[in-house]
Amino acid sequence: MKVKTVEEAKSMAKAKSLETRYKDEAFYIIYCYRTEYFYVDTNSLIRLWEMLIGYYENGVYTDDEAHS
Repeated sequence: MKVKTVEEAKSMAKAKSLETRYKDEAFYIIYCYRTEYFYVDTNSLIRLWEMLIGYYENGVYTDDEAHS
């Protein structure tokens, strides 16, 4: 799933993380410098041209800066 703004990405990730079929599964928000889109996915693989913004798990947001 891709969107243009971080607010849209956060909203989408939070909604998906609250669905019962995704219980205890994290939705990562990744920004791609090449496409200038934010991606929401359960795969946390980060390529050289991407940056992890944060993730939602069970509706709770965790900023990537908290782990650095």
